[in-house]
Amino acid sequence: MRLSEDKIFRIAERLHDELADRGLLIYKDPVGVKPYAARAKRIKAIVEFITDDLKIEDEIDIEVEKVLETYQRSLRPTERDVLRRKHKEEIARRRNYEL
Repeated sequence: MRLSEDKIFRIAERLHDELADRGLLIYKDPVGVKPYAARAKRIKAIVEFITDDLKIEDEIDIEVEKVLETYQRSLRPTERDVLRRKHKEEIARRRNYEL
């Protein structure tokens, strides 16, 4: 994964707070639950979503590398980059995943 857990958490916190500040995040805290505990639970859900999404992209990257390893000849770095991008887009499209 390209992002550390700490970075993912900070992104989730900022996303949550920005959406809440703009009035785009609508929620009702359960009765008896402290506001910070409810906020932490919502942030945890965002973290899990981001982490799951990054794992999918990592799986796609692994599949792309397997495809590139099947090439008979060695690829120049620029060729490899172009082919990696092409295969990644194709595999993502097959999986209905938006890059």
